[in-house]
Amino acid sequence: MVAGCVLIAVWADQLVAPGGWATPQALALTHILALGFATSVMAGVLYQMLPVILGSRPARARVARLVWWCFLASTAIFTGTLASGRDDLAPVGGIALTVAILGITAHAGSVMRRATRWNVVALYLVIALGCLDAIAVMGAILAVSLRTGMLEDPLALLAPKILLAVGGWLGLVLVGVSYQLVPQFNVSAARARWAWQVLGLLVSGLLLGVVAVSVHLAAPLRVAALVPYGAGAGFYLHDVIRLTRARGRPAASGITPIGQVAAAVVFVVAALAALPAIAGMQPWPQVAVTSALLGWAPLAISANGARIIPFLAWTRAGVPGAAPLAADRIPVRPGVVQLTLLGTGWLFLETGILTQSPGLARVGAVLSLLGALALPTLIALALRGRFVRRASSTRGSHLGPDRR
Repeated sequence: MVAGCVLIAVWADQLVAPGGWATPQALALTHILALGFATSVMAGVLYQMLPVILGSRPARARVARLVWWCFLASTAIFTGTLASGRDDLAPVGGIALTVAILGITAHAGSVMRRATRWNVVALYLVIALGCLDAIAVMGAILAVSLRTGMLEDPLALLAPKILLAVGGWLGLVLVGVSYQLVPQFNVSAARARWAWQVLGLLVSGLLLGVVAVSVHLAAPLRVAALVPYGAGAGFYLHDVIRLTRARGRPAASGITPIGQVAAAVVFVVAALAALPAIAGMQPWPQVAVTSALLGWAPLAISANGARIIPFLAWTRAGVPGAAPLAADRIPVRPGVVQLTLLGTGWLFLETGILTQSPGLARVGAVLSLLGALALPTLIALALRGRFVRRASSTRGSHLGPDRR
């Protein structure tokens, strides 16, 4: 994300100009954020959460590390070829990236085969992984076709690929993981009301949208096809608000519920922005995609990471009596500042895109950059015991010099 924000600030003039979405810089930037940032985090979340959700033994860590390094190397190669405009090298990076992504899903599949229980969250993640595989294969075909002419119009794959990537892979992982973490982190007394309905609306809207853009339906029909997705986003926001409002005393304060609601709000905004985007109205496709990659994704990652990352560090270091997962570790004020930087940066960036203002886009990129850097800083301070918290939240949470 840091690299993406820096590149937005550098390339702002080209990115916000008419037709800027089709430049090599825009393609490289999109893949840096979608693969290097969002997919890397989501894959890590799946490695951690799938065994918990499915009641299964984790897959081998050595294989996961190998897949990770392959994914990292192939992402660097592929985005480098896109940024340089070297279509002749794109097939190499595209095929390597496809193999690495299939390795991620194969790793997840090995966990699923040993599952002892299934629920709606697991179904969200299964469908999301299917979208990820489809994206990988489509990306490889697109990269090879740009060089060899295998397809008569390879760019026809671009719109379905974007829908599956943003609305399918990232969207379904966000919503599915939220239905697991929001009630857990908030010790919520309420239960999710619309989880199954949201899944049905998101998947039906996604599939209808992919079909609509693939067969080149008229703009009003394309918009109508995507309406169920927007409805699903609205019901998801309603569930998140209900679950956070019913949070228990251990989670009464902290930035996690604030960030979870903020991420859900931006998710709804992105779903609404997708309606004019699928109709072909510029620059709404850029608004919808950047609202996902630099809007709800960073907000959701920050909100949940503020609790789960310190918890994992403490438990894996063997700290006795570490604070429970629902306890907040980062004080509200600095945490809200970090979320505000991300939210304000997103607003400035989208305003810059809509008004074709490179200056506003740069301001948004800088604010998002500061927000991205603030999260690991706050977590590091929490792990070192720099934040003084009430005794019930900090007992046993300080790492000694031999356990840091």
